[in-house]
Amino acid sequence: MRQTIDWANPSLAPAGRCKRPRYRVTTTAIRVLVAVALLLSGCASLLPSSAPDRQIVVLWHTFTGSEAQALETLTDRFNAENPWHILLITEYQEQLLRKLREVPEGRPDLVTVWPEDLQTYVALDLVGAVPTLSPEIRAAWDDLLPMARSLYLSEGVPQALPLGLATYLAYYNVEWLGDLGYDASTASWEEFQRTVCAATDPLRGRIGVGVPARASVLLAFLAASGSAVVGEDGYYQFSDEEGRAAAALLQAVMAGDCGVVYQDWDKGLAQLSKSSMAVVVESSQRLPDVERAILAGRNFPLGISPLPGLAGPGKTLWYGPGLMVSTPEGSRQIDALRVLSWFFSSEAQSTWGETTDYVPVRRSVIESALAEAELMTAMTTETSLLRLTLAAADSEFWIVWPPATDRMVCRASLLRALLAFQLEEADTDAYIDTAVTACNTGVGFRLQPTPTPTEEAAP
Repeated sequence: MRQTIDWANPSLAPAGRCKRPRYRVTTTAIRVLVAVALLLSGCASLLPSSAPDRQIVVLWHTFTGSEAQALETLTDRFNAENPWHILLITEYQEQLLRKLREVPEGRPDLVTVWPEDLQTYVALDLVGAVPTLSPEIRAAWDDLLPMARSLYLSEGVPQALPLGLATYLAYYNVEWLGDLGYDASTASWEEFQRTVCAATDPLRGRIGVGVPARASVLLAFLAASGSAVVGEDGYYQFSDEEGRAAAALLQAVMAGDCGVVYQDWDKGLAQLSKSSMAVVVESSQRLPDVERAILAGRNFPLGISPLPGLAGPGKTLWYGPGLMVSTPEGSRQIDALRVLSWFFSSEAQSTWGETTDYVPVRRSVIESALAEAELMTAMTTETSLLRLTLAAADSEFWIVWPPATDRMVCRASLLRALLAFQLEEADTDAYIDTAVTACNTGVGFRLQPTPTPTEEAAP
């Protein structure tokens, strides 16, 4: 029996949650077992008195932390408010994909997915229904951001939808970079290089830019350069002219002692907050962490911007956890689609964004948040992020997270290249070519013989 290790998930369920059954044998049996288990485990409050008259929908997820909290909050709200008399049961699952492979006939009604795992779900025929079968989703389709509509496409058909979105950003000290004449709204790679090198002063312990040692960071820089990253045929192609140019410029910064790649994810935030680092590259989801670090440090104005491109601000690379219908059956499928559509209602999207710090996927939710901020004259870095999101959507200057990056050989090769760019003697073209070859390993066939683990909950 093949096994998949899911590095994205901890070995224990979130603390404080009632234990629920982990395996399902048959569709009918699980609904009985869920009810009995909840009653016997002291979680009777999760079952309304009218539970026997309600259709049960089961959702398996791999969330921990704020995502798990948001899902639990929304599940309680759905069970209290939904008009379809559906009882939604959410269950945390370790090694979710392995369990679905082993007992496909016992699959739940809904599952959470990540972009890099989508092709495996498609290959295993585990997509029960596409989201657009839902009338509510079709009605809201034009309100979804284009990045959200595109993130979980397979052969042009949406297989799932992201619950929220995130991208990689440059966080910087506005006063420091302003004194150096840097304008993030127009800056190109060469201007970025000049500025971070001007900010570097080894004698005073100052460094221009810091990036975490993550393969996804290099992928974000390649996307910002204008490289297509992945072609229409699904194969990686970031060894093009734009990708090679970005690699050479990144090496000029890193090997020139104007930047550093660090292993500790929080090291960059700490240095930024103490004004010993001018720019930090991080996920938009970490914006609250950056703001807290600055408040605890020197409390300067924080700026955010897309990563620089070769001729100005670059394309943004977007990702986010998705929700997919997995049940193939008639009435269960209809109810699963109803649950799915509810998670994309304006109210649910607002709650999900506020709790998890992902950007909402609906334009109307973002516009409402911006209108409220303007009314209260409360323009913050969060509103800057929302404006940046709409600008990316309107300009079509974005790409979505590519498939197949969960393969260990791909991620390892991208990370190896990023680390090598700190050396003057590194052949950037050779490292980029090697990474493209590594990432294309296995792309030509749909189903991996042994699906490799996702390294982390988010790219």
